[in-house]
Amino acid sequence: MKNIILFLIPLLSLNLYSQNLSEINSDLNLTDSLTYETEVRIYQGGGITNYSSLFRMFKDKSKKWIAEFHEHYAKVDGQVELRTEKQTLKSKSDLEFVFQNFVRSHILDLPNESEINWKLVPRGNIEKIERNFRGKKIEEYDFSNNKIAILDGEGFKIKVKGWDRNNEFEYSNPEGYLKHYPEIDELIYMCEILNILREEFGIWKK
Repeated sequence: MKNIILFLIPLLSLNLYSQNLSEINSDLNLTDSLTYETEVRIYQGGGITNYSSLFRMFKDKSKKWIAEFHEHYAKVDGQVELRTEKQTLKSKSDLEFVFQNFVRSHILDLPNESEINWKLVPRGNIEKIERNFRGKKIEEYDFSNNKIAILDGEGFKIKVKGWDRNNEFEYSNPEGYLKHYPEIDELIYMCEILNILREEFGIWKK
Protein backbone atom coordinates (compact mmCIF):
# COMPACT_ATOMS: atom_id res chain seq x y z
CA MET A 1 0.00 0.00 0.00
CA LYS A 2 1.24 3.49 -0.83
CA ASN A 3 0.17 6.75 0.80
CA ILE A 4 0.20 9.65 -1.64
CA ILE A 5 -0.27 13.20 -0.38
CA LEU A 6 -2.94 14.58 -2.65
CA PHE A 7 -3.37 18.08 -1.25
CA LEU A 8 -1.27 20.21 1.01
CA ILE A 9 -2.15 23.59 2.48
CA PRO A 10 1.25 25.19 3.14
CA LEU A 11 0.26 27.34 6.08
CA LEU A 12 1.63 27.49 9.59
CA SER A 13 2.42 24.06 11.01
CA LEU A 14 0.23 23.02 13.91
CA ASN A 15 1.98 23.23 17.24
CA LEU A 16 -0.72 23.75 19.84
CA TYR A 17 0.80 21.54 22.46
CA SER A 18 4.42 22.64 22.15
CA GLN A 19 3.41 24.90 25.01
CA ASN A 20 2.88 22.43 27.82
CA LEU A 21 -0.70 22.61 29.07
CA SER A 22 0.46 22.26 32.65
CA GLU A 23 2.54 25.41 32.22
CA ILE A 24 -0.37 27.25 30.63
CA ASN A 25 -2.69 26.15 33.43
CA SER A 26 -0.16 27.28 36.01
CA ASP A 27 0.16 30.68 34.34
CA LEU A 28 -3.63 30.99 34.39
CA ASN A 29 -3.85 29.88 38.04
CA LEU A 30 -5.78 26.75 37.09
CA THR A 31 -5.32 23.14 38.13
CA ASP A 32 -4.55 20.53 35.49
CA SER A 33 -7.59 18.48 36.51
CA LEU A 34 -11.11 19.83 36.20
CA THR A 35 -12.17 21.50 39.44
CA TYR A 36 -15.95 21.19 39.38
CA GLU A 37 -18.44 18.37 38.90
CA THR A 38 -19.62 20.07 35.71
CA GLU A 39 -16.91 21.82 33.71
CA VAL A 40 -15.83 22.33 30.12
CA ARG A 41 -12.40 23.51 29.01
CA ILE A 42 -11.51 24.06 25.36
CA TYR A 43 -7.92 25.09 24.68
CA GLN A 44 -7.11 26.70 21.34
CA GLY A 45 -3.72 27.45 19.86
CA GLY A 46 -1.12 26.48 17.32
CA GLY A 47 1.13 27.85 14.67
CA ILE A 48 4.41 29.55 15.44
CA THR A 49 3.08 32.29 17.70
CA ASN A 50 3.27 32.38 21.48
CA TYR A 51 -0.51 32.87 21.74
CA SER A 52 -3.09 30.41 23.00
CA SER A 53 -6.53 30.79 24.53
CA LEU A 54 -8.96 28.90 26.71
CA PHE A 55 -12.73 28.79 26.98
CA ARG A 56 -13.85 27.61 30.39
CA MET A 57 -17.38 27.03 31.58
CA PHE A 58 -18.39 25.49 34.90
CA LYS A 59 -21.10 25.21 37.51
CA ASP A 60 -19.69 26.29 40.89
CA LYS A 61 -20.54 24.86 44.30
CA SER A 62 -23.56 27.15 44.59
CA LYS A 63 -24.81 25.69 41.27
CA LYS A 64 -24.20 28.99 39.50
CA TRP A 65 -22.93 28.80 35.93
CA ILE A 66 -19.83 30.83 34.99
CA ALA A 67 -18.15 31.18 31.60
CA GLU A 68 -14.65 32.60 31.14
CA PHE A 69 -12.24 33.33 28.32
CA HIS A 70 -8.49 33.29 29.04
CA GLU A 71 -5.80 34.56 26.68
CA HIS A 72 -2.22 33.44 27.19
CA TYR A 73 0.89 35.02 25.69
CA ALA A 74 3.84 32.81 26.59
CA LYS A 75 7.19 34.26 27.52
CA VAL A 76 9.73 34.42 24.70
CA ASP A 77 13.25 34.79 26.06
CA GLY A 78 14.77 38.12 25.14
CA GLN A 79 11.62 39.31 23.39
CA VAL A 80 8.40 39.36 25.43
CA GLU A 81 7.31 38.58 28.95
CA LEU A 82 4.44 36.35 29.99
CA ARG A 83 1.05 38.04 29.74
CA THR A 84 -2.41 36.70 30.51
CA GLU A 85 -5.86 38.21 30.21
CA LYS A 86 -9.18 36.97 31.56
CA GLN A 87 -12.74 38.04 30.89
CA THR A 88 -16.13 36.81 32.02
CA LEU A 89 -18.33 35.83 29.10
CA LYS A 90 -22.03 36.30 28.61
CA SER A 91 -23.94 33.88 26.42
CA LYS A 92 -26.95 34.56 24.24
CA SER A 93 -28.76 31.60 25.82
CA ASP A 94 -28.94 30.22 29.33
CA LEU A 95 -25.67 28.43 30.18
CA GLU A 96 -27.50 25.25 31.13
CA PHE A 97 -28.94 25.25 27.62
CA VAL A 98 -25.44 25.80 26.19
CA PHE A 99 -24.07 22.84 28.14
CA GLN A 100 -26.94 20.65 26.95
CA ASN A 101 -26.05 21.62 23.39
CA PHE A 102 -22.45 20.55 23.99
CA VAL A 103 -23.73 17.20 25.24
CA ARG A 104 -26.03 16.95 22.21
CA SER A 105 -22.90 17.36 20.05
CA HIS A 106 -21.36 14.39 21.88
CA ILE A 107 -18.73 16.31 23.82
CA LEU A 108 -18.82 13.51 26.42
CA ASP A 109 -18.34 10.82 23.76
CA LEU A 110 -16.03 12.09 21.03
CA PRO A 111 -12.79 10.13 20.58
CA ASN A 112 -9.35 11.59 20.03
CA GLU A 113 -8.51 12.51 16.45
CA SER A 114 -5.82 9.82 16.40
CA GLU A 115 -8.57 7.21 16.70
CA ILE A 116 -10.24 8.31 13.46
CA ASN A 117 -7.15 8.89 11.34
CA TRP A 118 -8.04 5.84 9.26
CA LYS A 119 -11.21 7.64 8.18
CA LEU A 120 -9.17 10.55 6.82
CA VAL A 121 -7.66 8.44 4.04
CA PRO A 122 -9.91 7.73 1.03
CA ARG A 123 -9.77 4.15 -0.22
CA GLY A 124 -7.67 3.82 -3.36
CA ASN A 125 -8.06 1.52 -6.37
CA ILE A 126 -6.42 -1.89 -6.57
CA GLU A 127 -4.09 -2.14 -9.56
CA LYS A 128 -1.74 -4.72 -11.03
CA ILE A 129 1.82 -3.40 -11.07
CA GLU A 130 5.15 -4.66 -12.35
CA ARG A 131 8.20 -4.73 -10.13
CA ASN A 132 11.77 -5.87 -10.47
CA PHE A 133 12.73 -8.45 -7.91
CA ARG A 134 16.25 -9.87 -8.00
CA GLY A 135 16.57 -9.08 -11.67
CA LYS A 136 13.20 -10.53 -12.60
CA LYS A 137 9.96 -8.76 -13.45
CA ILE A 138 7.05 -9.80 -11.29
CA GLU A 139 3.41 -8.77 -11.28
CA GLU A 140 1.42 -8.20 -8.13
CA TYR A 141 -1.61 -6.32 -6.88
CA ASP A 142 -1.33 -3.17 -4.82
CA PHE A 143 -3.40 -0.12 -3.97
CA SER A 144 -2.62 3.47 -3.11
CA ASN A 145 -4.38 5.97 -0.88
CA ASN A 146 -4.67 9.64 -1.78
CA LYS A 147 -4.11 11.18 1.62
CA ILE A 148 -4.98 14.81 2.27
CA ALA A 149 -2.58 16.60 4.60
CA ILE A 150 -3.59 19.95 6.03
CA LEU A 151 -0.96 21.99 7.79
CA ASP A 152 -2.89 24.74 9.46
CA GLY A 153 -2.26 26.89 12.49
CA GLU A 154 -5.17 25.84 14.68
CA GLY A 155 -5.83 22.99 17.08
CA PHE A 156 -8.15 22.31 19.97
CA LYS A 157 -7.91 20.26 23.14
CA ILE A 158 -11.13 19.58 25.04
CA LYS A 159 -11.53 18.46 28.63
CA VAL A 160 -15.04 17.94 29.96
CA LYS A 161 -16.70 16.64 33.08
CA GLY A 162 -20.40 16.21 33.66
CA TRP A 163 -23.16 13.71 34.32
CA ASP A 164 -20.64 11.62 36.33
CA ARG A 165 -18.51 11.22 33.22
CA ASN A 166 -15.18 12.56 31.96
CA ASN A 167 -13.79 12.92 28.47
CA GLU A 168 -10.66 14.38 26.94
CA PHE A 169 -9.75 14.67 23.26
CA GLU A 170 -7.98 16.88 20.76
CA TYR A 171 -8.38 17.77 17.09
CA SER A 172 -6.25 19.71 14.65
CA ASN A 173 -7.88 21.58 11.79
CA PRO A 174 -11.33 19.98 12.20
CA GLU A 175 -13.03 22.53 9.95
CA GLY A 176 -10.42 22.13 7.24
CA TYR A 177 -10.80 18.36 7.22
CA LEU A 178 -14.60 18.60 7.31
CA LYS A 179 -14.53 20.38 3.94
CA HIS A 180 -12.91 17.27 2.46
CA TYR A 181 -14.74 14.66 4.54
CA PRO A 182 -18.24 16.09 5.19
CA GLU A 183 -19.62 12.64 6.02
CA ILE A 184 -17.44 11.95 9.08
CA ASP A 185 -19.57 12.26 12.21
CA GLU A 186 -16.71 13.07 14.59
CA LEU A 187 -15.67 16.09 12.52
CA ILE A 188 -19.28 17.21 12.22
CA TYR A 189 -19.78 17.17 16.00
CA MET A 190 -16.42 18.79 16.75
CA CYS A 191 -17.29 21.65 14.39
CA GLU A 192 -20.74 21.93 15.96
CA ILE A 193 -19.04 22.50 19.33
CA LEU A 194 -16.92 25.28 17.84
CA ASN A 195 -19.97 26.85 16.22
CA ILE A 196 -21.81 26.83 19.56
CA LEU A 197 -18.92 28.84 21.03
CA ARG A 198 -18.98 31.35 18.19
CA GLU A 199 -22.74 31.81 18.23
CA GLU A 200 -23.21 31.92 21.99
CA PHE A 201 -20.06 33.78 23.10
CA GLY A 202 -18.63 35.45 19.99
CA ILE A 203 -15.16 33.93 20.43
CA TRP A 204 -12.89 32.36 17.81
CA LYS A 205 -14.87 33.86 14.96
CA LYS A 206 -13.51 33.31 11.48
